[in-house]
Amino acid sequence: MERELFPEPSLKGETPALGIAEEEDERRASQREETSTFSHHEAGQQNNGLTGGKGQVGAPRSVWSLFRPLGHLGPGLVGGLSGNDPSAVTSYVLDGAQVGFGHLWLLLLSTAFYQAVLYGCAKVGRVTQRSFTAILRDHYGPAVAFPATLVLLLANVALISADLVAIGAGGSLLTGLDYRLFLLPVAGLLWSLTVFGSFRTLKRMLFVLSLAFAAYLLTTLIERPRWPVVLLDTVWPHLDGNWASISSVVALLGATISPYTMFWQVQGEREVQRPGSRRHQFRLAAWDMATGVLIGNLVAYCIILSSASALFFQQGQSRPNVQTAADVARSLAPLAGPYASELFAIGLIGAGLVAIPILLASTSDAVAGAFGWSSGLSRHRWETGGFYVTLTVALCVSLALALAGIHPIQLMFWANVLCGLLAPVLVVYLLLVGNSRRIMGADRLGWLTNSWLVLTVLVMAAAAVLLFYHLFTA
Repeated sequence: MERELFPEPSLKGETPALGIAEEEDERRASQREETSTFSHHEAGQQNNGLTGGKGQVGAPRSVWSLFRPLGHLGPGLVGGLSGNDPSAVTSYVLDGAQVGFGHLWLLLLSTAFYQAVLYGCAKVGRVTQRSFTAILRDHYGPAVAFPATLVLLLANVALISADLVAIGAGGSLLTGLDYRLFLLPVAGLLWSLTVFGSFRTLKRMLFVLSLAFAAYLLTTLIERPRWPVVLLDTVWPHLDGNWASISSVVALLGATISPYTMFWQVQGEREVQRPGSRRHQFRLAAWDMATGVLIGNLVAYCIILSSASALFFQQGQSRPNVQTAADVARSLAPLAGPYASELFAIGLIGAGLVAIPILLASTSDAVAGAFGWSSGLSRHRWETGGFYVTLTVALCVSLALALAGIHPIQLMFWANVLCGLLAPVLVVYLLLVGNSRRIMGADRLGWLTNSWLVLTVLVMAAAAVLLFYHLFTA
C-alpha cells in the first residue's frame, strides 16, 4: 500500500511557494466556512430526525454514517466516468472487433496508470490551486504551455464533435429520426448546463446520467462471453505487431489516459472543497480517484467483451463493417436479443452527456491558464469572461464539424490516437511539477505514484514509437 494514498502530514514551516500566505489564509477561511456549513447542515438533519440527536430513540445515525464517504466523491468520480465518452467507446469497440480479448491485459494495466495520473493531478490541483497550463507557463515558459494547449484544443474539439454525433446516433436508434435533428438541442442543453449551473449541480446531474453505463454491464451479462479465455487474456500480456493492433493500442491508451481528464482533474480539485487537514484531503481525493477509475475501466472492460463476442468471435459469418456506433449496436442484436440496440443507445447518450461538459471545461481551463485568465466553473461569469468565451467558441466549432458530415467513426478513433500520443508528454510535465519542492513544498508525489507515472510514460512512449515505425515503414 502506497504511503502516498495515506500521506504523511506536511513538515512544519514547509509550504508551497505559490502564494503561501494567501493560500494559507484562504484555506483556513474555507475550512471555517465548511465547518460552519456542515454544522448548520447537521443541525438541520437533527431537527428532521436524521442524525440521531439527543432525545431521539432509535435514530439511524450509524446507517447514515455508512454513506458519508459518498458525499466526498467529486471530480475523480466524474472524470473517471466521463473518460468513457462515445469516442472512447468507439475505440474500445474497434479494439474488441479487431483483436478480440487480446488487449484486456493492457486495460488492466492502464487502470493502475490511470489511478496514478489522476491522483497526481488532483494533488497538484489541491496544493497549488492553479490550472495545469498556468503552472507550465509560469515555470516552463510559453514555449511549453502553448503547444500543449493547442494540441489539447484540437483533440478536444474533435472529441466534442464526435460525441455530439454519437448522441445524435443514439437518439436516432431510439426514435428513428435523423441524427442531425438532435445536435443543436443537445448542444444548447449542454451549454446552458455548463455555463449557468454550478459544479455541484453539474456533478449531481452527471452522476445520475452516468447510471446509463449499466447498459454495457447488462449487455455483457446477456452475451455470456467465453470466461476462461477472458480470464487468460486479462492476465497474460501479448501483442500482435500489425498496424491494426498497434494503432488500437495507442487509441486504447489515449481513451483511458486522456489529456482532457488530466486537465479536468487539476481544475476539478480546485473547484471542490474537501474538509479536514491537508492529509485528510489527500485521502478523500484518493478515494474519489479510485472510485471513478474502477467504475470507468470496468465499463470499458465490458465494452471490449461485448464487441469481441459480437464481432470478433462470430462463426460462419462475415464480420460486420463497423462504420458508426449505430452499426455496433445493431451487430449486438443477434447475441443480446431485441433490446440490445436500445441498451447500447442509452449508454451512448449517457456517455456523451457526461463527457462533453468535462471536455468543454478542460478546454477552457487550458486556454485560460495559457493566457493568464481567471477560470473556474464555480466563479462568477463576469470574473471569468475569457473562460466562458472559450467554452462557447469550442462548442460552436464542434457543432459545426458535427453538422458537416465528417466520418464519425474515423474522427472518434483518430482523436483518441492523438490523445495517446500527447498524454505521455503531459505525464512527464506532471512528474516535473509533482516533484518540485518549489511548487509542491512538502506535499510532493510519493515514490509509488512516481513509479507508476514513469511506467506510464515508458509504455505509452513505446506504443507511440511502434505506431510511427509502422506508419513510415508500411
